[in-house]
Amino acid sequence: MKSVEFIKAETKKVLLEILPNVNPETLSDESNIFSLGLGSVDAMMLVDKLETTFDIKFLNSEINFDVFQNLASLIELIEKKYSHSHFSEN
Repeated sequence: MKSVEFIKAETKKVLLEILPNVNPETLSDESNIFSLGLGSVDAMMLVDKLETTFDIKFLNSEINFDVFQNLASLIELIEKKYSHSHFSEN
């Protein structure tokens, strides 16, 4: 199982690929990623890249403003999804 640190680092990496003009040093867990420039098309790209990176699938009900508002909420959901999907495979 991947550590929270790994999930955080990979999530941040994916987000910075989608938002290349964001300074990684100023991107905190609580930064509002929509105010940093994430638009609706970028958000869909983010969903796709995160699903691919972590081999998970988001439910439509999980794709909402509250979850995708900042890194902390994204990491929390990914950790939950990742541990559930990979634990159930073993």
